[in-house]
Order: sequence, then C-alpha cells, then structure tokens
Amino acid sequence: MAFDGIVAKQVVKELQSCLVGGKVNRVMEPNKNEIYLDIYSHGKNYTLDCSIASGNYRVHLTNSPKSNPMTPPHFCMVLRKHLSRF
Repeated sequence: MAFDGIVAKQVVKELQSCLVGGKVNRVMEPNKNEIYLDIYSHGKNYTLDCSIASGNYRVHLTNSPKSNPMTPPHFCMVLRKHLSRF
C-alpha cells in the first residue's frame, strides 16, 4: 500500500486526538530504521513508532517497544537534544 497524501492525512487525523499538546519524555532508536517516541499527553503515556524501513514503513502507536542498544546512535542523541527542550 502506498503511503500517499490520503493515507498521511488519515494518520495525522488519528494521532491528533491523542498526541497534540503532549510532551516527549524519551527518544529511543532500537535499530537504524526505527525511532520510538514516548509521549505524555492527556494524562496517559503513548509510544509512537516511526519506521522508515523500505519494505515496512509506518507510523503508529504501540504498546510493546523493543529493547535499546547500550549506547544510543548519533541521530538518537540529536533528536533527544532538540526534543527535550519542549
């Protein structure tokens, strides 16, 4: 399935109801193609999974995060630096 403008609009609409106004608590990068964002919003914790893998790209909420490497990759550290201010 193509991730085109129609799909992107529906994803944004679905995630807006629970994530808008939230605070990013943690940024994790379990592998080079995935980023997990722990977001606290409306009294609940959410984990947003953002994957850019060529055969399995997606953005969705998940309840089962993967384990992290002992030392975070450089991109993860840059995201933490810029997202921790908000």
